[in-house]
Amino acid sequence: MSLPIRILPKPICSARQWRVLITCLVGLWSTSSFGQASPVSSFRGTWAGTINLYGSPALVLVDFAAQQQPPARKPTVALPSLGLHAMQVDQITSVGDSLRLRIGALPGSYIARRTTDTLGLTGYLLAAGQRLPLRLSPVAPARLAKLQPVRTQVPSRPVPYHELPITFAGGAPGVTLAGTITAPPSQRGPAIVFISGSGPHNRDSEEFGHKSFLVPADALTRQGFIVLRYDERGVGASTGRYATAGTTDFARDAAAAVRALRADRRLHLGPIFVLGHSQGSLEAVQVAAQDPTLAGVVLLGGIGQPNATLYQARMRANFHARLAAASAADKPGVEKYIRLHDRLTAIAAAVPDSAAALAQMQREAPAFGVSAEEVAYYAPTYLEHIMHDILAQDPTPYLRQLKMPVLALTGEQDAETPAATQLPALQAQLQQANNQHVTVKTIPQVNHFFQTNVPGQEKSLFDNPETFSPVELQLLVQWLTQQAGLAPPAKRAN
Repeated sequence: MSLPIRILPKPICSARQWRVLITCLVGLWSTSSFGQASPVSSFRGTWAGTINLYGSPALVLVDFAAQQQPPARKPTVALPSLGLHAMQVDQITSVGDSLRLRIGALPGSYIARRTTDTLGLTGYLLAAGQRLPLRLSPVAPARLAKLQPVRTQVPSRPVPYHELPITFAGGAPGVTLAGTITAPPSQRGPAIVFISGSGPHNRDSEEFGHKSFLVPADALTRQGFIVLRYDERGVGASTGRYATAGTTDFARDAAAAVRALRADRRLHLGPIFVLGHSQGSLEAVQVAAQDPTLAGVVLLGGIGQPNATLYQARMRANFHARLAAASAADKPGVEKYIRLHDRLTAIAAAVPDSAAALAQMQREAPAFGVSAEEVAYYAPTYLEHIMHDILAQDPTPYLRQLKMPVLALTGEQDAETPAATQLPALQAQLQQANNQHVTVKTIPQVNHFFQTNVPGQEKSLFDNPETFSPVELQLLVQWLTQQAGLAPPAKRAN
């Protein structure tokens, strides 16, 4: 789970947070036209290019193929190394030889014109306050495969189970969600719904070139489970708007997924479980608290405290690294900003109205020795709707209602939802529910995105070839098969 932060003179940004900076995209549009008309239908297949973002190259992929494949759907944009995949193009405008792609989920736009050889597009992407040149050109499938990193855990086809498409009504009028059900040949067995974390995700919870939900879905289906994973609203083949939705909206979508699974006449269901990753754990516990017939809940990188408390701790950890390196003269200033950000976070979580929140921030700022200009600089991030929605979330009332079995797995190297704080918090809340069926484990050398990362040999999320830790995957499969009453994995044929 990552929260948006403002770009500071010396940014406090992890590799994960570069992805959040892309959400600062803003649209531009030139009314000029060039040459003869260039109909949108002339764009086919996948187009690729590279932007230079803060000195690092980042691959950009635009998939126009979706327009030609029945049923026709919107083209999508991906920046795999930044963890952005299947972002729908909400609007395509073609004027002469110029083209504009508007991507509402970012929000942002790519504006370009045809090159003289008509084999490419030359234009700009505005990202994180920068004007980024981007030339796109069509790429053949063979070359596209070479551009993508090798992911050895992705299952090769044919697979020994069914892959069934599904569309269903989401949690709000006008929202239709699309997904995939994987089911054993009998189409009979226990079932589980996967719920992805913060940020727009497709059904594979694809981030940094890894299909993080496809790998466990494959493993569980081979063990006899029916698995539903789906594109979030406004992503992939799902309709609706991602940017205007909040955690409660996504929880309603997850509940709708459970209902759709139960209603699917192609299937013969046993017990049903839900699995949530990171921010998705908040949605999973909401669904489970409202549906006590569920057989169990899996929380991967789960959250056991109010989000504001978690975020304050993460910000303090970032600042304390600076504090340790600061000179004696600079330490008071760093300590001041630790206190300031703690308070801004608390206000943003408690006050939904942005004007009222800003007024309170300005009233309290002098107590920290902060000027009006400094408040004006830091406050906008905390006043965003998405920030209030995320910070205001509190899983504790829902955790205290859960009576069904719960599995919580968190990586030892998880900096987003640290095991040292979140697992004890989860246990404490579930104890208040007198839940006697709780399994909590810390997975050694594993990060927030399920990857093994050996200290001293760390790799970026994109460069790490591992999609899902075999240790964590084995624990997940073993626990679920035991809860569902299936034969242990070692005794089943794949």
